[in-house]
Amino acid sequence: MSDAQHISLAEFAATMPQRRDEALPPWVHAPESFEPPGMDRLEELLDTVVALQRAEWLQDGVYVGPRAMGSVYRDLLDAARTLGVAVPPAVVAGVGPSSQGTFGTDDRPFLLLSSFFLQGAPEVERRFVVGRLCGHVRARHVTWGTLYALLVDQDGLMKIGRRTLGPALEILLAPISLGVRLALSRWHRAAEITADRAGLIACRDVDAARRALLRLALGVRPEVDPADYLDTLKGTRADDSPGRWAELLASHPFMHKRMSALDLFARSAPWADLGGAVTGEVLTAEELARRTEALLAVG
Repeated sequence: MSDAQHISLAEFAATMPQRRDEALPPWVHAPESFEPPGMDRLEELLDTVVALQRAEWLQDGVYVGPRAMGSVYRDLLDAARTLGVAVPPAVVAGVGPSSQGTFGTDDRPFLLLSSFFLQGAPEVERRFVVGRLCGHVRARHVTWGTLYALLVDQDGLMKIGRRTLGPALEILLAPISLGVRLALSRWHRAAEITADRAGLIACRDVDAARRALLRLALGVRPEVDPADYLDTLKGTRADDSPGRWAELLASHPFMHKRMSALDLFARSAPWADLGGAVTGEVLTAEELARRTEALLAVG
């Protein structure tokens, strides 16, 4: 195993210029892209707010490294190598499993991991979660994902921004219309599908990936088989229920969709090209994208 040392955000940023023009890997489910006005100022804002939030997390957390959370650090090294990214800084803090994420900007990302999720998690599930977060880095999701987290005040990002920047925060965010926010919500759901694929690539175990997804959703190790969980949802979901429209503003696809999307990827040519075992019909990349888009549709 590599004995590479923890690197700083500035050192990570220095590795990025050579990757900005690199094509995205075929396992990325690429949603539409858009460019909000004032992007340069927006990135400066995100760097500032996230630096403040990171400092708060570190009050009760720790940077992962060779001498701190060593097993998690080895998982991080492996995931970064597998997915083709420089090793990003990672913080483990006492946050809930659903708060785990990749924050900052594409040039200066860092990972936030939950000590509650990691406690007692088998290695393969840790690899899935760490791989998911590194997948956001490889797919260049970090700037948009952090902007979304700020807009929905995930883990108090908006509160911190208002406390430190005051009215300047609202002025910077004013050009972002409701339509852009809805589009960003849809973008975020698609980005989570890509992250789930990256997690599978890192852990190489479909069943473990499904179990980890359930634990992310429920916060504890569920006493239910993922296949039974999906069957239960299929039996109780009412397609004509008004509740289905709640997904329009959801940050993640509904869990049954995430699991189904992961199963589609595990039957696809991009997965087979990475050495994954595929049984039955192999879906082409085009068919995989079509079926995934249909799965993500709301309404």
